[in-house]
Amino acid sequence: MKPTSTELLPCAIFGHNYVRSKTNIDYSLELTCTHCDAVVNTDSHGNFENNTVHNSQLKNTLQELYRLTKRFNKLKATS
Repeated sequence: MKPTSTELLPCAIFGHNYVRSKTNIDYSLELTCTHCDAVVNTDSHGNFENNTVHNSQLKNTLQELYRLTKRFNKLKATS
């Protein structure tokens, strides 16, 4: 059996202790566990959706692409 860290032990035994960390524009909530920093989002029906690393990387990449296109359009318009 692998040793379990003490930070994750309360979550493994009692479940996560979520607190509201952010409210999004579409009124969905972002909840963060106080013990293990796990992040989940709620959808419009109140169901939990896990925020995986892959989704956050995709979101960050799309934001960077949007900023680059805006910067490129400004440079193109002034030339």
